[in-house]
Amino acid sequence: MFAIFVVTCLVAFAGYRLRSLTRSGAVLTVVTGTVIGYGFGWFGLYLLGVFFSTSSLASKYRARDKAPVDEIVEKSGPRDLVQVLANGGVGMVTALGMILAPNDAWLFAYVASIAAATSDTWGSEFGVLAKQKPRSIRTFREVEPGTSGGVSVFGTVMSIVGATVIILALLPFIEIDVTFALVLIALGLSGSVVDTLLGATVQRKYRCRVCGKLTEKKMHHREPATYVSGWRFLGNDAVNFLSIAAAATISFLLLR
Repeated sequence: MFAIFVVTCLVAFAGYRLRSLTRSGAVLTVVTGTVIGYGFGWFGLYLLGVFFSTSSLASKYRARDKAPVDEIVEKSGPRDLVQVLANGGVGMVTALGMILAPNDAWLFAYVASIAAATSDTWGSEFGVLAKQKPRSIRTFREVEPGTSGGVSVFGTVMSIVGATVIILALLPFIEIDVTFALVLIALGLSGSVVDTLLGATVQRKYRCRVCGKLTEKKMHHREPATYVSGWRFLGNDAVNFLSIAAAATISFLLLR
């Protein structure tokens, strides 16, 4: 247990130094990693590391080309405490479930949560680089890259690849057949789909009073943006948490 705590501290410190995490994000990463490590052992920590490392690389890939997207998305740059909780909070819950009531269903719910988080991150980070503009999953009209609820062929493919990377990472540790692997990939992708649906329907959106752009930011061009639609309390972090929770819950109910 102490070794897991030490390793988690080192990883969080490295993430902070590499500007992948804020100070608060690093602190919660230690908490998240320690709880998950206690519930699932080194395997749990390893899988969390695969998500964190690949997602950080995806975020930094062609960062300059993603600059216009920063005007739309609620947050950009290093992950803060709330973002770490949004992506790892469900994993902590499954780890606590494993500790209190051991069952392999908790393990695969954890796997589904990490696959969902990775699928959504990869779809978002690579999807904004697609040559063609995404379309709203609700209206099928073209929207600006980075708009919540927008989908593209390239982004969807990368969502599938992200979930697949996590399931492939299982193979050295857990023996699963092809059918079960495909089920786990589908569960991971389901989280990304839920995220897109929530983003298109109930996630809060604003419009900038200066440039007229639709955005997730409450402040744009240093001016308060005008509320347009969605539930006022439901931001991007909450949507991420709910979508990951949905994938984990479906997995647990199917496999318990």
